[in-house]
Amino acid sequence: MSTILYIIEIAVAIGLLILVHELGHFLTAKWFGVRVRKFAMGMGPVLLKWQRGDTEYSLRPIPIGGFVDLAGEHPEAEGADDPKALWRRPAWQRIVIFSAGVVMNALAAIVFFSVAFLIGVNVIAPTAGLIELDSPAQIVGIEAGDHIREVGVGDEDPRPIDSFEDLFVAVSLNDVDTEFTVEIERPAAEGDEPVRKTFRVKSVRPEGAPGPMLGINVPQNTVIRKMLTISPAYKAGLKVGDRILAVGGKPVAQLYQAVEALEQAPAGPVVLTIEREGREQDLRIDPAQLKEYRYGLAPPTGVQKVLPDSPAEKAGIRKGDRVVQAGEARWPTPSEVSEVVQAAGAGGSVDLVLERGGERVEVTCQIAMMAAEEGQKPMIGLAMAGAAGDPVQIGQVEAGGAADRAGLRPGDILLSVGPDGKMPGDWNDAIAELVREPGAPVAVTVERGSQVVKTTLAPDAVPYERFTLDGIGCKPVYVALPRIYNPLTAAGEGLKRTRLWFGRIYATISQMVRGQLSSQAVGGPVLIVQASLEIAEQGLGTLMAFWGMLAVSLAVLNFLPLPPFDGGHVLFAIISKIKGSHVSLKVQTAFWAAGWVMVGLLILLVMWQDINRLL
Repeated sequence: MSTILYIIEIAVAIGLLILVHELGHFLTAKWFGVRVRKFAMGMGPVLLKWQRGDTEYSLRPIPIGGFVDLAGEHPEAEGADDPKALWRRPAWQRIVIFSAGVVMNALAAIVFFSVAFLIGVNVIAPTAGLIELDSPAQIVGIEAGDHIREVGVGDEDPRPIDSFEDLFVAVSLNDVDTEFTVEIERPAAEGDEPVRKTFRVKSVRPEGAPGPMLGINVPQNTVIRKMLTISPAYKAGLKVGDRILAVGGKPVAQLYQAVEALEQAPAGPVVLTIEREGREQDLRIDPAQLKEYRYGLAPPTGVQKVLPDSPAEKAGIRKGDRVVQAGEARWPTPSEVSEVVQAAGAGGSVDLVLERGGERVEVTCQIAMMAAEEGQKPMIGLAMAGAAGDPVQIGQVEAGGAADRAGLRPGDILLSVGPDGKMPGDWNDAIAELVREPGAPVAVTVERGSQVVKTTLAPDAVPYERFTLDGIGCKPVYVALPRIYNPLTAAGEGLKRTRLWFGRIYATISQMVRGQLSSQAVGGPVLIVQASLEIAEQGLGTLMAFWGMLAVSLAVLNFLPLPPFDGGHVLFAIISKIKGSHVSLKVQTAFWAAGWVMVGLLILLVMWQDINRLL
């Protein structure tokens, strides 16, 4: 029943946004004396209609907006001879009419935000969740559970943050390698005072990641929201919706606490206390009875970052290079590259063979003493990780493992994986195909030099040594912002939030144009509905704040100077003013058709990404 109510709320919000947008066009057209032939509330067949003046009003059954039909938008269009035709109005009036929908969306955003703060808004807690291994955050010493109090960009003074979203936006909307000041408060043991620390940390963008990151994940509670079928949790009998209450008798409230408790527990069987469908129960898990499937292959080591003025930069090493050989080590892991450097020592050198754009490059890199977390040590100034992007390449093959038995070799390029012969776009795609039917042999085709090799990869079934929560996702931890009771103060906060989101969205577009942010960071209708259903659980105020953000997004999108958006109409009105005559209908129609094709392809792209995320 609650889900049905959430869906009704979402439908009403969508309809309201579209209706308000069309109402802006309607009111300004009426104000300037343009004939409005039709104004519809809702979509679909007409339920009720009536005529008032020049306009036919109608009520329709599908509550997802409405539409406005203006007379004579172009001198060559139908209704052009009407004395109240739109094309007869001065260019500035046409610009106002076309822009009015965007303005109304902005006003709707202010209202949504204002009412949200009057009702009360929950936000994701500004707390560090799980920290990514070898990420900038882990390297400088930020820990899961740290409360993030302030964040500064570059040399700016740190500013207080209210939610995890503030940290995420600050990082994602600044370029890779931007340095941030992060001030945290670390919970202390019982009886001690919390500890405040300040860290200086630079963002990175690992291969395959949608944008810059520090490696700090969203704080999550212990209610399982999603779970991979290959995860130990799934194999152990946990279900989506279960809440983990304790690990080995130790109470846990957040996912990182459960992960830490499992890491600290003795190897062997472990007891999880869970809540399922309102009932508490103990689940005894013996990892030796669970099987993990090992394929015995991993991606090659890729250069994620080259430090300025480092020995690596002077040797000509570039971001994106893949390490074929370091010293005598062929296709080494990142740790093996570090071991080769450490063994040579400061003042020595290391010979590297790199792969760059399909070509082999040989370099000799001098080794210097450089600053590290544990002090000065011999380094060459590289940040490395598995190269997960295109081309999807095998870097390490475990001797005697499944990939080795199948005849796969380091350096092979994966052309297809699985029974459907799917070409993987990155390592995530490849893994998804490998584990589609856990434990089953998988057809694999690789390119090896000028040869194409087909084989079958049969994984090894190996008992788990320890039980982990790898492969599950839990719900974010929310906290309430202070509620605003004064309507004027709430309106001021609504205006502030609207301006803030306009800045954020334009910055996002700039990031994408400059290649700092991937299209993977953009969501479409499927993701919007999914996010709305999750956010609706936090109350009407939180949902209204989300729709305020969406109203701003629609305003920005609609004002892009491209057909078929309102900004495209404004652009043609400006052009017609400059050239002293209207752009021909034939040209406009061609541009509009091309625009609709691009919009259709964009919608298909983002929906495909949304569906892939869900799968």
